[in-house]
Amino acid sequence: MHILVTYAIPQERVTVSFPDCTITYCETGIGKVNALLSVMDAIANKKPDLILNIGTAGSVDREVDSIVICDTFVDRDMKKCKDFGATYHIDFKEELSSIPVINHWNKSNICNTGDSFVTQIIDEADAFDMENFAVAALCKRRNIPFVSVKYITDKIGENSVKHWEDKLEDANAGLQAFFNSQK
Repeated sequence: MHILVTYAIPQERVTVSFPDCTITYCETGIGKVNALLSVMDAIANKKPDLILNIGTAGSVDREVDSIVICDTFVDRDMKKCKDFGATYHIDFKEELSSIPVINHWNKSNICNTGDSFVTQIIDEADAFDMENFAVAALCKRRNIPFVSVKYITDKIGENSVKHWEDKLEDANAGLQAFFNSQK
């Protein structure tokens, strides 16, 4: 199995390995457009069987320094246009159920994506980021399973930008510890 690991910024990259899997990496940059364009190119070049996003996120109710694994993705910007038929909710529950290397993960979480850094409670979700929905939409279109492992760096509404910046080093260590425990 070929797994493409995506992450937004260098501080989020960690070493990932699974038995009998080839791993390649793709730094996407921050935001939905950057993520979409970077992953489109990587899919064309690498032809992955699974896309695994790793990175940081804020949360309303999850503890800072916890890991949240998401299989459902919501676009908070497009949700405002749902009455016009805009797709704003995608899940990969079925596609991920047949991937042995991640079957034991508790993946039933929602990642809420938008083009702005969330500083106040605006919607319900387990994790809030700025990239995943665009990649999820691309993966759904290309029939590639997608899952995201997020390290919670901040509580929404509690000085989120500053907390995120201060927690990047902890996030990297926490994500690496999670993937080391998967071997």
